[in-house]
Amino acid sequence: MILAMEKTPIRLTDLFRYYKALPHQIAALGELEQQILHFCPDCFDRNQEWYSTWCHAVEPPSAVDWLISRYQVSKVSGHNEALFDDVFMNDLNMLVHSAKMTSVNQRIMLLAQTCHETGGFRWMKELADGTDYNNRADLGNGPNDGPKFKGAGAIMLTGRYNYQRFYQWLKSTKGIDDSKIMEIGCDYVADTYPFTSAICWIEENKWAAACDRGSIYETTRILNGGYNGMNDRLKYHKLACQYIKE
Repeated sequence: MILAMEKTPIRLTDLFRYYKALPHQIAALGELEQQILHFCPDCFDRNQEWYSTWCHAVEPPSAVDWLISRYQVSKVSGHNEALFDDVFMNDLNMLVHSAKMTSVNQRIMLLAQTCHETGGFRWMKELADGTDYNNRADLGNGPNDGPKFKGAGAIMLTGRYNYQRFYQWLKSTKGIDDSKIMEIGCDYVADTYPFTSAICWIEENKWAAACDRGSIYETTRILNGGYNGMNDRLKYHKLACQYIKE
């Protein structure tokens, strides 16, 4: 039996098929990383071809023109450009195109409002543990759904019902059948679809049209239900106007 196992090579794709960020899996991947680095010290540099393939497997970079740049995100958020990888930037610009938020006013408002909602993109997941959302029928949640489907992404997609709608939207409009949206929930959506997860909400609330009209008060009222955090929103809006001009 041992000999048979030794003759069967391990495939990394098999490891990630069962990966759930459990402590023993994290420890094993750390050991594997050290072994790889021993033989290939620059294997995990961001300019490696495999990393580019990993980041762009869902959406090739050539398919999305960046109408909001990494430089603009950095200047408006106040964080270093290196913190915003290609997955983040591609998903942001996918939202710009898919939600038809391509005008100057729309891009300014999108960047300003999402910066406020996430603390300059520091928090792409709701800080609370989500247990308060358990058994919320209005969100489509069952007894243990709250933490799994708590707020994720730029405008905090929340609840099993809304996650399911996003999953169906991605499948029907982009041809991407990504079961991990429902299997993993918040952590996966926040990391993989931080912006496109907001598209269903934007379309239903006609937020793109409001952003195009250019009133930060109107867009805040639709997004927030009131005018919470207006000083912070105005600060980000002023910065976005400075760095997005055409």
